[in-house]
Amino acid sequence: MSKILLSVFFFSFSLFTFAQTETFVGSVVEEETNYHMANAIVAIEGTALAQTTNNEGKFSFRDKIPVGEHIVTVTKEGYEVKFFIINIENGKKVIVDKVEISLTKDEEKRRKKLLKEQSKEEKKKEKEREEKIKEAQKELEKREKKLAKEKKKLKKSNKDVIISYDDATPAANTSTTPTVDPNIVTPLQVKYAGILGVTPEEITNIPLYEFIDEWMGIPYLMGGATKDGIDCSSFSQRLFTTVNGQYIERTAQKQFDSNYTDKFQGKEFLKEGDLLFFKGVGDYSNDISHVGVYLGNMKFVNATSRRGTSGVSGVKISDLSEPFWTSRFVSAGRRINNN
Repeated sequence: MSKILLSVFFFSFSLFTFAQTETFVGSVVEEETNYHMANAIVAIEGTALAQTTNNEGKFSFRDKIPVGEHIVTVTKEGYEVKFFIINIENGKKVIVDKVEISLTKDEEKRRKKLLKEQSKEEKKKEKEREEKIKEAQKELEKREKKLAKEKKKLKKSNKDVIISYDDATPAANTSTTPTVDPNIVTPLQVKYAGILGVTPEEITNIPLYEFIDEWMGIPYLMGGATKDGIDCSSFSQRLFTTVNGQYIERTAQKQFDSNYTDKFQGKEFLKEGDLLFFKGVGDYSNDISHVGVYLGNMKFVNATSRRGTSGVSGVKISDLSEPFWTSRFVSAGRRINNN
């Protein structure tokens, strides 16, 4: 059998001449979401040539590619195998703008299960929050009733007590030392003020930063929606739902396309909570492949596969002024309340 295969190989080889300078480049995206797919394997059948896509879904063959027709396969765990044909000619570069791969049925089921679990988890948390609020309200009512009773008792027992009131204004020559309330600035404010490069007093949206702190460092996972792994649009969706009580769409492109997203490009108009939309590297179509949430001082929080200078991927705070993000920036978007 091996001899037969070997003879077929040499026969095929004899039909081709080599294109010394040819290249074959392109990008791989997920069909449903248009996300750029990292770590997809692109192989030229009948040769030993194969490439793995980078974080932006790009691949590039710079080896010797035989002139002629070739079947190309694209494979990635959780996705159907994609087949297409290319024709290598002398002096021509083959460019494939977009190879779309679709989820397998098993992967679709897995993701639906994850979304169902996420929804169940959110409902559970919402129920717990409502119960805590009810308990707090009951406790407050009890305290108010108790205070009212104590007040009545004090009025009855205080008839024979003589009370006088002096002016509380200090004398002109009296010097007072101001006291600092340690509760004015919290460790959370100090932590994120340092990251954003602002004063702790400027960190005022405590629920927002509590949410960020809870998710900081969670791994990036395409299609993920839990603390085992999460992608950019699921993170922004969770943030808006949890912090703002506002539903937004599941994918970055749909969040961008929404009628409830008021888009603008002037970075000088950015406010805390604005969405930031980005395209892929080298993508001239302005298709949205990434989303983050603006915090202030040109910093934004996002779930990203990019490690950058920090060497860490996942949920983190990034700098909008970095060339990597500046070159990909398409638009900002302010959500109009759609509840």
